[in-house]
Order: sequence, then C-alpha cells, then structure tokens
Amino acid sequence: SKATVSVLNWQIMVGRRHADSNGNSPTGSTDNMASQHIPHPPPKDEAAGGLKEDVKRFGTEAMRRKEGLVVATDVHNGNNVRSVMGWTDPVAHADTPPSPKAPPKNLALHQDKIKRLPVPELEPTLQMYLKTLEPLLSADEFDVAEGEVKEFLAKGGPQLQQLLEQRGRDASFTSWLEPWWDDGYLCLRDSIAINVNYFFGFEDDVLPAKMHQLGRAASLLHGAMGFYQQFRTQTLEMDFERQSPLCMSQIFRVFGASRVPQKERDVIYTYTTAQVEGAERVSQTSLYVQEDPQHVAVLIGSRFYSFPVFKSGAQGAYAELLSIPEIEAALALCQAMADRADGEGMAVPVELATTMNRDEWAGVRASLVEITGNKAILETVQQALMVVVLDENVPQNDEELSRLLLHGPAVNRWFDKHNLIVCKNGRAGINFEHAVGDGATTLRVADEMFNHAKKHGRVADDIEADLANNAHATPGITAHAWKVPRQIEEKLKRQYTVFKEDILSTETQVLQFQNFGGAFIKSAAKMSPDAFAQVALQLAYHKFYGRNDATYEAASTRSFLHGRTEVVRSATSEVHDFCKAVSSTCLTHRRAGEKAPTQLRLLREAVNAHVGYMKKAKTANGVDRHLLGLRRIYEEHREDLDFPLPAIFKGVGYRKSQHWNLSTSHCGSASLCGFGFGPVVNDGFGVGYMIKSHGISFNITSKFNYKATSCTVLVALLEEALLHLRAIVLFDPEKLPSEAAKSLSFEHPTANIDNHLSQWVSHARKMSSSFTRPQCASPQ
Repeated sequence: SKATVSVLNWQIMVGRRHADSNGNSPTGSTDNMASQHIPHPPPKDEAAGGLKEDVKRFGTEAMRRKEGLVVATDVHNGNNVRSVMGWTDPVAHADTPPSPKAPPKNLALHQDKIKRLPVPELEPTLQMYLKTLEPLLSADEFDVAEGEVKEFLAKGGPQLQQLLEQRGRDASFTSWLEPWWDDGYLCLRDSIAINVNYFFGFEDDVLPAKMHQLGRAASLLHGAMGFYQQFRTQTLEMDFERQSPLCMSQIFRVFGASRVPQKERDVIYTYTTAQVEGAERVSQTSLYVQEDPQHVAVLIGSRFYSFPVFKSGAQGAYAELLSIPEIEAALALCQAMADRADGEGMAVPVELATTMNRDEWAGVRASLVEITGNKAILETVQQALMVVVLDENVPQNDEELSRLLLHGPAVNRWFDKHNLIVCKNGRAGINFEHAVGDGATTLRVADEMFNHAKKHGRVADDIEADLANNAHATPGITAHAWKVPRQIEEKLKRQYTVFKEDILSTETQVLQFQNFGGAFIKSAAKMSPDAFAQVALQLAYHKFYGRNDATYEAASTRSFLHGRTEVVRSATSEVHDFCKAVSSTCLTHRRAGEKAPTQLRLLREAVNAHVGYMKKAKTANGVDRHLLGLRRIYEEHREDLDFPLPAIFKGVGYRKSQHWNLSTSHCGSASLCGFGFGPVVNDGFGVGYMIKSHGISFNITSKFNYKATSCTVLVALLEEALLHLRAIVLFDPEKLPSEAAKSLSFEHPTANIDNHLSQWVSHARKMSSSFTRPQCASPQ
C-alpha cells in the first residue's frame, strides 16, 4: 500500500502547539505574518548546489542586461479586456463591464501605466489606528495607547516618516514595502503547510461522467498550460479593475517558480527565459534562472514522475500544447508505473520534508543534493510548471475535500510549489504556495482552468476506451528515484508523526449557507455583500465570546506597482455597537418617535464603516502596512537615531490589535466550491468565504488543542447571525404593510357579515326569478 494515512477519520484530536511568548502560532495563512519583526539577512549561496551556477540576483538594470535579457519590442493589441475585481471585491467578474478601449497585451507597457505604492500621511494613519483600538481595549488601556500616539507624534514619528518617504522615492526599490513584505513570508521558520499555504476547491463538473480522475486532471492541467502559453506568447489579456490597470508582476511566479529552503531566509526561484523588464529588473522578490521549463511534475503515492506538456517543433517552444487525450495517456502511464513500483516496495516520502521547519528542511535538502542523482530530481521538481497530484482518497463532501486540499494525508504533496490535486472521484483543487503571490492572481488562473475543463473535459467511457486501445501517443515519461540515506529517512519518519499531529489538531468546518446570498444583500438590504458577511462574522464571534477581537481581512492593493495587500480591520467601533445592541435582545426594537428599527440603523452604520475602511485600504491608506514600514525603518536606521524604539510599538494596543483572532479573506468565483487556510494564532480562526448570488460558503479552521475555540460552535453561531441579519433587514415597518398585502389576505370569514348577507339575498332572488314553477293539469 502507498505511504498514506487517511485524514477523513477524525478520532484523535491532539497536536503540537507552536506559540511564542505572546501566544502566536506560526503566522501566515493569508498574509498576516509581515506585521512581525523578522530580520532580513541576505540570501545565502547554496553550499550543496542544486541550482545552476549561473544564477544571478538581478538587482539592477545593468545586471539584467549583463545576463542577456532583451527588452521586448512586440506589441499585441486585443479587442477584449478582462476585468478582475480582486481578492476582496464582492462583484463577480461577469458583472463588471469591460473597458471600452482595449490596451496592448504587452506586459511591460501595461506595467508602465501603474503608479508606485504611496507612503500614507502620518497623522491620519495614527488617528485611524486609535479609532481601531476603541472596541479592543479597556478605557485605561486606551488612555495609555492615546498617550503613546501623542508621544510618537511629538518625537520619533515625524523623523521615521521622513525616512520612509525617502525610501518611497528611491528608484532602487520597486516598492518601499516589498522587501519587508517578502521577509514576512521567507523569514518564517515554521512549517508553511497549513500555516501559510491556502487552497481553492473546484466545483464538480455538472456531468458526473466527466468526473474521471485522469480526465479531470488532464483537462484542468490543459487549461492551466493554455494560460501559461498565452503569457509566454504575449497574447494574455491584462488585468483591470473597471478601467484601472492592475499590477501583473505576480504572473511571473504562477508557473515554473519554487520556494527553496535556506537557513534563516528562504528564496524564491523563477525558472524562465521570458523577458524581464521595467520594475521586474529592480524587484528583489525572486531570483530569475535562465531555464525554459516545459514539463510538469507528477506525484502519486510519494513517487515522482515528469513529462513535457509542450511539443518541440520549429514553430516555437510554446507553439503546440499536448492535447487533453495525450495528457490523459501520460497520466495513465504514470499511474501504471506507480502501481508496478508499489508492488516492489513502499516509496520513501521525501515530499514530507516540505512540511518541516524551514531551517530543518534546508539542512535535509543540503544532505540530499550531495548524493548523486538527487540534485537532478530537485531541479526537475523546482523547475516544473506545476505539480500534479493524483490522490487516492475519495472525499464525500466539501469538508473532507477542504482537509485534503489544505494539508492532505500528511504525504503526497510538495508544499513549496503550487499543487493541482485531483482525487479518485474527480473532486479537485489547488494548494498554493503563498509567498509567490496572492489570490487575486491565482483566482484568474483557477477560473480559466475550471471553465476550460467544463468546456473541453471528456466523459469516462471515451477516456477508458482510448486508454484500452492505446489511441494516443504519450510523451517521454521520466520516473525519478530518490536516494535517501538512513539518517534522512529517520528524520522523515519523525516528521510524519509531527505533521500528522498538526493535521489532527486542525479543525475544519464548512458552512454552505443557502438561505440567501449576494443577490438578496444587494437588492433587499441595499448593502455591500462583503461588508454584510463581515458583520455577520463579527456578530457570531461576539455571541461566542461576548466581545469583538482583532480581525484581519485582506484587501488587494494591485492597483499599485508590485502591490500585495493591506489590512481591513473589521472589528470597528460601529460593528461593536451593533453587536452589543443585537445581543441585548432577540427582538428588533425601536426608540420612541423613530421610524426605522434601531438595529437596522446600527447595521447600516456597521456596514458603511467597513466599506469606508475597505476603500481606504485598497488605496493604500490603511494602518498596518504603514506601521510596519515605520517600525522596520527604525530597525534599519537604529544606530543613526537618538531615541529608542517608540512606545507605540511596545504597547498593549499594538499587541492586541495585531493578534488576529479572526483572519478572514473573501474570494468570489462561480468556479469554486470553497477556499481556505489555517488560523494565524492558536486561539483564533481562519475564515475563507465566497459570496455567490444565492448562497455564501464559509471554510473555517481552528486548533483543537486550544480549548476556547471551536469551529463547530462558530459555524452554528454564524448561521444564526446571518438569519438574524436577514430578519433585521426584512423587519422594516415602512415596508411590512405593502409587502404583506401583496401576498396575504387578513380578512376573517365573518368580517362584514351584513355585506355577505345582502350579497346572499340578492343571489337568492336572482335564482328565484329565473325559476319556472311547473303547471299542474286540471282535475277531470
């Protein structure tokens, strides 16, 4: 049997607790980890090799040109412009009108139109920061925080702001934030599985006959490679939000990129010969390796295979993609090779190393590449355009699918890259490595994969018939056999136990709420669906704990060059006031002389406050990235400054407001049945949600080994909260009479009895007048 363990039977609820002195668990499921201080050592050379010797860190344009990177001159014009609303916007792609004027499809020209990330003004940020502390602190704690802000404005703050603004103007940085943001991911030493990576779960195909494992994997992969083909041939449509261009820098790292473990700080390698221009020459996020990968890696029961997905020919490297039937045949051959190998003995699950502490994984990797043959396997996997996982599990519901996509059965995943995971019954999804980019970019790829598979996927009978008849030629399949010394094998065995405990300590619950969705919220409530869902989460949390705690929602800042995200602090004062009012009574009441219910007014205020914060965050005017920049600029200039670390960064307000008990993110797509990630603190929840027209899907995670959290309880309270919000919206005294009159008659049968009697008498008279009495014959 394969070296797997089922994670669908949750009987053991124990596990490790990774926590620092403040109780924080390994951070990073969305992107929260960048708020912490992490040192920024320069990337180290790989002592053990494993990469091409000619890898250079392209930090300046001169270095790029030295490496022979040529500026592209071709410009492709197109007629259709796709609008991608982003990670947090509740509007579906199809609801957004395209730009009336189609810009060139050349990536460099598109990127040149995007402005740099601004540095917010100091005083507005600090005023906003204090406002966000109001619902989180006691009166005494707030007084202390207010004093810290005043002190910071008087000394230290203006000087740090000036240094940060200078950095913002420095052309050697693509963005003043980007290197520090990268540190937040790459300096993290805890396991990235569960703690950093996130997942998308695809909807099933509407035709059950197309849920064949090999067919589903082939059609989804074919869609992904078609997307990559467009990128490499410069025919890919650029991303816009309405008519504003969105940064496309992350597209370089969707395919053929890999996180590579190193001591103290990991490195992202991108393997491509694509032309790197403009801001990409300056960015330090990735090291570009001059390789041209055209293959995918396949992982089956801890066995590794690879095959090319593009055909070689005179028309160009990316001119012809393998057909779906040809990919099916290649995957079938990989599966057959794995089955034969299983008969000879169990594979050593080398992929488990990607679940280790990053320093430990770096050490294991260095040992592996010293052995002949292993270096080539690592390079093959790292360079692969994508990892395709054929999983033997059969998830029966969305909850089981979520567990398989988030962490799987401990083995058969390569967490340092994006993994397309397809189960035995055709259910599928992607586990994404988060350091290389955010969901706004990968969502577009996932949408195109799903729609392509929906249109071109084949039914099981046709697939099986072709496979039985060897109807399609297969590309060259390479089987990769690791050479694993005993000491490494023992480490992998120990890691299996450690990661299995991590899995079993992670609770996952899915709420598929079907009572209403975005259509009701927009039409009946006249509110933002995303803000409405956030208020529901706050109400559920308040029902659970009797308070509101720090809440993180990711807002995309891709309207700026190399923008990633900003935090929307969802636990606002307005939300807190609403939750207190709602929790005081089950009835929607109103004050004397007031026409609208009190709770409805407070709900609208809470929703509007969230919408206002979202607008500020998407324009890079939030709190958290600015505070991160001020703190990191202090650390970089500490020796030149005449004051210690300001008290604002050491106070209880700063600590409480960045302990994300609720880490949330919204991703709306008709292609997905769910998406999720792990909690970022041990006493918190990770909440991924999707708002569709007639329903809302929530994927909620927490830790079993923290006794005060329970996904099961939060899901129940969340469903109750959503129904409560709907009742508040519908209970509008000005609407009730007219709405009721349209559907119901409240007249009692005995009402207006006089009128009924008169109608009956009139009817009887009419009947009598029309009745002819029969004539009797005269007696003889």
